[in-house]
Amino acid sequence: MNKDIIAKAIKEITKELELSEPSGFMLSYDFNDIWIDISLEKNEYGEWDNKIYTISVSKQKATNFTSYISNVTTEIYEDSERVYAQLTEEEWNSIQDILLDII
Repeated sequence: MNKDIIAKAIKEITKELELSEPSGFMLSYDFNDIWIDISLEKNEYGEWDNKIYTISVSKQKATNFTSYISNVTTEIYEDSERVYAQLTEEEWNSIQDILLDII
């Protein structure tokens, strides 16, 4: 992850939106009822770091997802409608190519 490019992009976005610089930043994607949120936080040096991926699927799609993802992470939770998994960048890299196949 090129931290300089990310820092510049976040600074430009917050400037365009006339906001102060945030301490956290999130991008959200929706692919046919598969939600992927990518969040970053600033570390103690003021650099964007700690990339976390949160994937959620509807309960109807959750069976294959839950059985596979539980081998990758223990950060799985659910509400009345969806199942969520939080992944580190390393965990994300291990499944990103097959994510749509397992759902």
